[in-house]
Amino acid sequence: MSQLPLSPREAALIDLLAQGHTDATAAQELGISKRSVSNMMRSLMDRLEVDNRFQLGAALGALNIVTAPDARRDS
Repeated sequence: MSQLPLSPREAALIDLLAQGHTDATAAQELGISKRSVSNMMRSLMDRLEVDNRFQLGAALGALNIVTAPDARRDS
């Protein structure tokens, strides 16, 4: 689980959700359906072998794919 290849769309989705967007607003920003967002999230959860979004966030944080909100503000 040290590396997780992400498509550009997956990376963009993760970034939007980490910023606090809902599935609906993230879908709108990306020009995709909410169902596509759900499918992408399920795919990521399956690949990281986690059961829910909280665990997904923790796993993505452990891989340094997402950072805590306070860390993003300092950038």
